[in-house]
Amino acid sequence: MLRLLIFLGVAVLGCQAACNQCSTTTQVACVSATQFQFCSADSVAIGGLYTCPSGTYCTEQSPFCNSDSTLVTCQGCNKCSSDNRFACTGRNTFALCLGTSTPSTSVGGTCGSNFVCNLENANICGSPTTNSVTCLDSGTGPCDGTAITNPTEYCQSIQQSGRFPYGRDTSTTCRQYVNCYAYAGIFYGNIYSCPGSTYFDSTSHLCTNATQARCSDTVSCLTLKDRLLL
Repeated sequence: MLRLLIFLGVAVLGCQAACNQCSTTTQVACVSATQFQFCSADSVAIGGLYTCPSGTYCTEQSPFCNSDSTLVTCQGCNKCSSDNRFACTGRNTFALCLGTSTPSTSVGGTCGSNFVCNLENANICGSPTTNSVTCLDSGTGPCDGTAITNPTEYCQSIQQSGRFPYGRDTSTTCRQYVNCYAYAGIFYGNIYSCPGSTYFDSTSHLCTNATQARCSDTVSCLTLKDRLLL
């Protein structure tokens, strides 16, 4: 009986996809709770950073953008390390756990601008060339949006019909959206522009006169690859 339980435990761990690693089930690497990259035939995450539609999370299930939050692959934010020393609270910020399983709200710090917080790093912070990012933002901040380079590829990945944000530049991409639709069981996507001086509202999925919160001319939103090279 004990051997069976050990086998089952190993099997479950073996099937669980890790954050920033390619899943053998979906051939996608989740890089945050809502963001992902496609994987090459060699199981290497490549290409642009994509964001799941609002209300869904990146998981190892199919479809991998799933509304079940309990299946989220990347849950590294605010999670104490195995020795209860620290937790990553952002790309390069951390909080001390002080020997408990709950990160402190008052004791923490910031990595240098050229380093990232990694839960497996004994030194807490390390170079992004050798350390993956444990905690990326979840896509709810000013950089919310999708770095879409191929609309059809994006629509086929999320397997959902509808309109989705294309970008966040006030004068250009914030006025556009990706329209996903299915034909003969296959998803396709096209990029459309809102009429006149209207903006695409990612909540109502309509073009409106109001400037959207995600739109900005001054704050630069980078792809994951760009972030790791900072």
